[in-house]
Amino acid sequence: MRNIPVDLSALSFIVAGEPEPKLLDRATGEVKKDAEGRELYTIPLLPKPNDDRRNPVIVVTFPSATFPSIPEGVQVRPVGLAAFYWQMDGRSGLGFRAEAILPANVKAA
Repeated sequence: MRNIPVDLSALSFIVAGEPEPKLLDRATGEVKKDAEGRELYTIPLLPKPNDDRRNPVIVVTFPSATFPSIPEGVQVRPVGLAAFYWQMDGRSGLGFRAEAILPANVKAA
C-alpha cells in the first residue's frame, strides 16, 4: 500500500470531535497497535480554509503511548500526514494517518 504525503502548507485543521481508540476487536475492546507497540487512535479533523463549505471532515489515525487529550474545537497540526487508498470486501476509500497530532503552536521535534 502506498502512502501519499499531504502538503499542509496552505491548510490548518480544527478538531471536529473527540479522539477514539482504533479497535481491532469490538467484542473484546482490543485496541489496534502500530509496529512499535503504540496504541492507535482516530480523530476527526476539519481542514481549513473551508471557504466553499465543501471540505469534508477527515478521520486521521495516529499512534499515542497514552490516551490523547485533545479537546474539540482546537487548532492542531498533523505531523507526517499521509493519505492512502484502501479496498476490502467490495468497499474502498481514502484513509489518512499521521505520526502525531500536535497543537498548532507546537513545532515537531
